[in-house]
Amino acid sequence: MNRKLFVALATALLGAISIPQAYAAGGLYLGAGVGDSTIKDGSFDSNDTGYKAFVGYRFNMIPIIDLAVEGGYTDFGKPSQNNVNFKLNGYNAAGLLIFPLGPIDLYGKLGLLSWKADASTGGGSSSGTDAFYGVGAGFNIWKIGIRAEYERYQIKDVDRVDMVSVSALFRF
Repeated sequence: MNRKLFVALATALLGAISIPQAYAAGGLYLGAGVGDSTIKDGSFDSNDTGYKAFVGYRFNMIPIIDLAVEGGYTDFGKPSQNNVNFKLNGYNAAGLLIFPLGPIDLYGKLGLLSWKADASTGGGSSSGTDAFYGVGAGFNIWKIGIRAEYERYQIKDVDRVDMVSVSALFRF
């Protein structure tokens, strides 16, 4: 690697890390998002528009990382395939491990989803509580944040449930 390029990249990274944490202030936040949810169960493989709303609290206690707790509601839409409709939604609680890099956040998420599912043929109605995880990136300016994230839900008796979403949030 070219020495000048290496020095420039190292300087930019150190500069980003040293930016004050004013961009990612701790405290209460409220947000909502929209995305593409995919549900795969046996031969059923379909996607639809999903929605989410969440409230959280961010803690700025450790210099290199931030922690947050979140609670929310997710509606995975109504994917359908070959006259089979599948409806899935639920309430969730999660913990976030955030790496703030100036106005940019990189984070991982781990939590539980209390879900309810309805299938139009054969499956009927079912419910339960299962784990989910995700990764994301956010951009913060003043009290406004924008997030892009991927989440994988481990729903019992369903092969795969994923959601890729974009969210906006406001910090109080």
